[in-house]
Amino acid sequence: MHIVIGGSANGKRKYVREMMPAESKWFGDETPLELASLNELPDHQPAVICNVEEWMATQLDDEEKAIHELLNAILGKNVTLIITDIGRGIVPMDARERALRDACGRLNQHLMRVAEGVTRIWYGLPQKLK
Repeated sequence: MHIVIGGSANGKRKYVREMMPAESKWFGDETPLELASLNELPDHQPAVICNVEEWMATQLDDEEKAIHELLNAILGKNVTLIITDIGRGIVPMDARERALRDACGRLNQHLMRVAEGVTRIWYGLPQKLK
């Protein structure tokens, strides 16, 4: 698993499109991310998963279960995750938005720990973190 992380509109998708083979399957880009479709993905099939933050927003009632299910769906597969870093900047006033920010931070810690590689994109410039 490889993670590409960065702020909004920093060039993450462009970087991944240039890096991934044409036959890569994309999840969460055009339609909401569904873990059932990831479970059916063959281990060797190159895949890109994006908008994890939007998926996490629907999972706040049981964050630990959601993290466990996502990890189980992607571990051992040939996936690249595109993650928008929402943990920087102004802390949201809305309690649900703060909860999402915190949940995504905890999810990202789990993902980063098990990832084979992590690349941060900062205004189009890739920086290898892991």
